[in-house]
Formats: sequence, C-alpha cells, structure tokens
Amino acid sequence: MPIRPPIRIAQERTPSGFTLASIYGLDNISRAVISSVLSINGLELFGSAYGLSISLFISSLLCIPIILSGGFLIAILSRKILFSLSCIIAFFSVPLFLLNTPDGFIFANILRMSTAGIIMMCISLYTMDFISKSQLANAESRKILMAGSAYVIFPGIGTWSYVNIGKEAPFLLSGIFIILLGAVFWFLRIKEAKQIEKPNTINLSIRRNLLKYFRNPHMRIAYLIAVTRSSAWVVFFIYGPVYLMNLGVEPQYIGFIMGAIISILFLSSYFAQLAKYLGIRQTIFYSFLLSGTCFFLVGSVSPNIFFGILLLVFATLGIDMLDIIGNIPFMRMVTPKIRTEMTTVFSTWREFSLVLAPGVSAIILTIFSVSGVFSALGFVLIGSAYLTKGMPLRVD
Repeated sequence: MPIRPPIRIAQERTPSGFTLASIYGLDNISRAVISSVLSINGLELFGSAYGLSISLFISSLLCIPIILSGGFLIAILSRKILFSLSCIIAFFSVPLFLLNTPDGFIFANILRMSTAGIIMMCISLYTMDFISKSQLANAESRKILMAGSAYVIFPGIGTWSYVNIGKEAPFLLSGIFIILLGAVFWFLRIKEAKQIEKPNTINLSIRRNLLKYFRNPHMRIAYLIAVTRSSAWVVFFIYGPVYLMNLGVEPQYIGFIMGAIISILFLSSYFAQLAKYLGIRQTIFYSFLLSGTCFFLVGSVSPNIFFGILLLVFATLGIDMLDIIGNIPFMRMVTPKIRTEMTTVFSTWREFSLVLAPGVSAIILTIFSVSGVFSALGFVLIGSAYLTKGMPLRVD
C-alpha cells in the first residue's frame, strides 16, 4: 500500500491551495508564539508603551528596503533559494531575542520582520502562479484559516511559557517552527511556474517599481486595503496586551485571551460568503466599517473588561474578513507580465504598517493613553472604507 505525504502535492510539483495554506500556517505559528510575548518583553525592556512603539518603528523602517529588494533577490537567487535563506536568517533572530537587551530586541525584530515579508512575497507569487482566479477566494480563505488557527492557540502558549517556564521558552519554540517551515518547504519541492518569466533587469529598479505601482490608482487602493487592515492587526497585537494589562489581566493569561478574541475567525469565512452576494467591493467596505466602529468604541467608552473584549471580538471579525478577501483586488488587477515587480512593492504592506502604526501610535501616546490609539485606528478604518469605493468593477 503506497504511503501518501502528509501534505498533498499536485502532479509535477504544482502546489494546491491547501499546500500553500499549510506553508503559510507554519510561518504564522513561528510568529504567533511570540506575538503577545513581544509586547510584554518590550514593556520590560523599554519601560513604557511609548518606548516599545519607537523600537518597533525603527525595526520596521529598516526592513522596508530589504523587502523592496525582493524582486532583485528573486532574479539572482530564485524563489526557492530566497525562501530557504529567509528561514535561516529568521532563525538567527532567536539568539538575539535571548540576549534580552534593547539592542538585541531591535535587531531580532529587523531579522524577523524582513524575512516574514520575503516569505509572504514568495507565497503570494506561488499563489498567483498556480491558483486560478476563480479559486483565489477559496485559497485565501484556507490561508487565513491556517494563520488564524495559529494565532488562536499559540499566543497563549507563548505568554504562559514566558511566565512559568522561562523568558527564553517562547523564542526557542518559535525557532523550532522556523526550522520546520524550511524543512517542509524543501520536502514539497515546489517548481517555478513556466508561464512566469524572470523579471527584466531593467524593471528591478526600486524607484521605477514604486513609481509604476503608485501611478496606478487601482494599485493604490489595493495597497491601502492591505496597509490599513495590517495596521489594525499591528495595533491589536502590540497594544491589545497592554490594554488588557491595564484592565488588570495577569500577563500569563493575556495570550489565551488574545487567542479567544481571535477565535471569531472560525466564523469569518461564513460571513465572507457575503462576497458572493454583495460582491468583493461591498464586502470590503462593510468589513472596514464594522472594524472601524468597534475599535473607535474600544477607545471611547469607559474601560470595562467585558465590553472591551466584546468590542475587540467584533473588530477582529471585520479584519478577518478583510484578510480573506482583501488581497483579491491586487491579485485580479495585476498582470502576469509585471507580477514579480508589482508584488515586490505590494509585499511591503506588512512592513509599512509596522512602521506606520507604531510611529503614529508613539505620537498619540505622548498625549493620550492606549485607548487613544484604538480610537484613532477606528477613525482611520472608517475613512478607508469610503476610499475603497474607487475599486473597478472587475474586482467582483
């Protein structure tokens, strides 16, 4: 009786949506286990939410040029080699975190954030290469389910082990999953798509790609959707633990509460089915509106652990829906001819949000408390909802 591999691989090493979702899930597990720990550890190292914000702002700012060089790196190395190197470099962030110093914290985040952006860029390119446009919504839904499951379970494991086992425990566990990610990727042996040629070296100029991307109004909207939804997650994961600590929650339980809040994602795919009836554009609009309203209320109403958590649950539901369908406008509008170049620019949404959210939050925190950060985020998301109305009809 033949033995099947644990992850299905289609003929000729062509990955299915489930295969890509599995890789994406492993990457997210490696980051989820330290997601809440980073806020707690950062508060200990820098002494305040303001200091934590500045450290993440610096780390993210230095990551952007690395991500923008992704197209050039793919051209000279190939996606397989670049993906593998990213796993190795990400692993080297672990000993830097274990130093437990402000400098180590910043440099570790630089390595972890930049490699996360490169890995996501590679996965996005594989998705557009091998998944048909009609199956993109299902493929993205699987990816988000895998990633979301990681963030339901592993933040709690991270904070509990940080307090009860040792500060090094969650970082070491993250490193183990990084190694596993690289091993699974090489086990799958995904091929390069034949229909996608290597980008012309003329088109590898960062300045040229930025100008070409942002001159297109539809590409600007696609980037807006990605950056704003990612900024919402950044605020949630950085300042959510701080918000809960201010409400009196013990650090070892914060990860579990964060995971419980995110568990609403298991219903988000059902709500995202609205896209079949309302269309992608309208669903994106109402998802932004839902999240924006709830985040605004989190920052505006009097602090209360029950209503605060309830509002965060509905806010994350909206972001989950955006995670499922938010990348579809870009994937349906970009042409294969310039796919690598434009994906290189588009993939910076994670790093740009990690620059934007902590940077703006640091300014807000000089005047207001963490609640003010949530109120500002709500206002931005509501405004973004109306800006997305400029998407073309072909997105649906």
